[in-house]
Amino acid sequence: MNRFTFKSFVAFKGSWRRCIRQTQGSVSVFLIMVLAFVFLFSAVLIDYVRIAAANTQGERLARAGIRSVMSSYDISLRENYGLFAYGDSSGDMLLAKILTDNLQTSGRGDEFNILPLALESSSIKWERPLGEYTVFRRQINEEMKYKAPIDFTLELAGKFKTVSTAMGEASRTIDLFGKLQPLYDKREDALDLMLERRSQAADSGKVMLELIISPPGSIDIPFQYLGGVSSAADIVGQYSDFVNKTYADMYLEEDEYPIYSYQISNYLWQSSQVTSLLKDTILAFQETHTRLMEESKNALQEAVGLNESMKSVIEQSRNNDTRPAYESAAAWDIPGSPTNEAGNSTIPKLSEQGESLLLSATVLSDLDTSLSEQDRSYQTLQREVSGLPAVLLNASGLNADVSWLTTSVLEASRAANSYIQEYGGRGSVISTVKAAIETHRTSDKERKETEKQSKAKLRDAMDIINKIRDLGQQTSDSLERYNTLHQYYDENISLNARLNQDVPYEARSSSTPYEAGSAAMGDMDGIYEAMGSVLNGARDRLFQTEYAALYFQPFDISGLVSLAEQGEGNSLQQLSDQMDPRNQELEYILYGFNNPAGNVAAAYSEIFAMRLAMRTMEGFIEKATLGNPLAVTAAALLYGINKALEDMVLLCKEGSLPFSKYVPAQLTYRDYLRLFMLLHGGGEVQLSRMLALIRLNTGINPAEKFTYASSEIRVGMRLWFLPGVIKALDYTGVLPGDVQKNTYYRELQADFAY
Repeated sequence: MNRFTFKSFVAFKGSWRRCIRQTQGSVSVFLIMVLAFVFLFSAVLIDYVRIAAANTQGERLARAGIRSVMSSYDISLRENYGLFAYGDSSGDMLLAKILTDNLQTSGRGDEFNILPLALESSSIKWERPLGEYTVFRRQINEEMKYKAPIDFTLELAGKFKTVSTAMGEASRTIDLFGKLQPLYDKREDALDLMLERRSQAADSGKVMLELIISPPGSIDIPFQYLGGVSSAADIVGQYSDFVNKTYADMYLEEDEYPIYSYQISNYLWQSSQVTSLLKDTILAFQETHTRLMEESKNALQEAVGLNESMKSVIEQSRNNDTRPAYESAAAWDIPGSPTNEAGNSTIPKLSEQGESLLLSATVLSDLDTSLSEQDRSYQTLQREVSGLPAVLLNASGLNADVSWLTTSVLEASRAANSYIQEYGGRGSVISTVKAAIETHRTSDKERKETEKQSKAKLRDAMDIINKIRDLGQQTSDSLERYNTLHQYYDENISLNARLNQDVPYEARSSSTPYEAGSAAMGDMDGIYEAMGSVLNGARDRLFQTEYAALYFQPFDISGLVSLAEQGEGNSLQQLSDQMDPRNQELEYILYGFNNPAGNVAAAYSEIFAMRLAMRTMEGFIEKATLGNPLAVTAAALLYGINKALEDMVLLCKEGSLPFSKYVPAQLTYRDYLRLFMLLHGGGEVQLSRMLALIRLNTGINPAEKFTYASSEIRVGMRLWFLPGVIKALDYTGVLPGDVQKNTYYRELQADFAY
């Protein structure tokens, strides 16, 4: 049993050793499998991390590269105009160099680069040229967003706030009386025409009266011997002698011959001629009188209609009395502006006195009644004279009643003479009516003399403007540059795909002081409205205005001193140098005339109009004592024109003017152009003009200068482990790049805009 047991033990031990020998190494295989999986995972993870790092590094590189490229902006545009646009170097080459330099290794032998990125390709796509309106306007806004509001508010708006109420009242007054004045003068002309036609109608009977009796006004017809017959009174006065001599020739002795035949026949013939002529004259008088009286009635009706028109104008003015632009100015929050507005307490409220110019219904009714009374007097006259020719026919016979003839002639002459004395040119009734009309014309004579002086002064101002405009006709060199400038302008319009609908500003020529004053006040209304919109948030117009005033050159107004002062300009050569577009850039941007002197003339004209508006406001204060509102308005306009002419001389000499008599702060020539840019500017045509000037001055075409770049680069990185596994991951869309063979590639894009 022990043996068996020993043998069994030996057998068991051998089996166990064989078993041990057979399973030996299985752990190694297991460990190898585990390690292989760990290695696979680690290798994939390492490359994935490298890929993620390469993506991040590539994006940073792309952004840094495009920023570096765009830092090469055009220096002249930046320094001269505050604009950013890419310069002249090749963007693709610059980008490639920047990327290559950033990816280049140090060259050390012991260097270990975990991210060996390599540049495969790079390119830049350029967009948004500076010549596009949206791009240019955005850069203007960026340049001026801090400076423009502060400069505008403190330098301009604060000054206008101080006279807003006074200017508002002056604007209302000019608007009202500028409309009333022509209606008033037409009404008065119609009344004068009515009186003139009434007196002419009466005076048309003077010829008839001369044929009835001469001299007019005789109260008796004396006896006359046969002789010349020139009137009805002569016929009657010679009738008794005619009868006596006729009988003397009829009753002759046998040896006697008629001795009065010639005198008798001459009397009969002349009497017939006078009677026929009197008949025709009475008919002509009737026709003329009827026509003239009809014209008189029409003139009165016209005067009534004009009076109603004046009443409507006054009513409309009362209903539209508000001036929002001026009223809102009082609420402008401007640091340092005075609380009390200059001139506001003393300016007369003439707009409330318009009704004093109206004719009452009673006055108009009295005029119509007087006209009707004249018609009745005429009817009485007609009854007296219409039958007189028939009565005079009896004087050709021998049995006429002399007293009847005498009475008929005297009654007709008295009626005609009385009518003419009452309604003729110096007639008592006409004089009374005229005196009644003149009672409301207290200052018309002086006013019309003032208006005459104003027209003369206004012509002087227009002559100066025309002479300035004529200066450009002999400056051929400047005209060539203007043609080049206009070509650049047209090309920019085409670039922006706009139809060229630009209409240059045209200086308005006013023939009357009232038209000039109304136009000037209209411009002032527009300036206040523009300022109000700007202060309420309309930024683009303000930024564009202030940008143009900051970076573009205005005309040197001192060159017009002698022209403004004496009406004679400097030598052509002295002024021709200033007619170059480079010396009047701001005026060209504002008005857009394609000629050397048109823009300067327009600026001079607008400044004169603005000074006229300001000085007319002062004139209302200075001339308030005249009483009659039309007289005050006319005197204020004359004051305004005279002072505006003086202001233009001072502006040419000094380059600046006091804002007004009540606000001594100065406004420069450039400041006035800033105001007009605010009034007329802010549009796309002004942008094109600015871009055309930039091209003319720098030789740089804004259409070829870009402000936006989009870069595309392709970088590669060699994979260290298992590119196939990484490529398999690429199929799942996990990786942003792609794997080709053993290299990972990534395409990157970076954009940059000024």
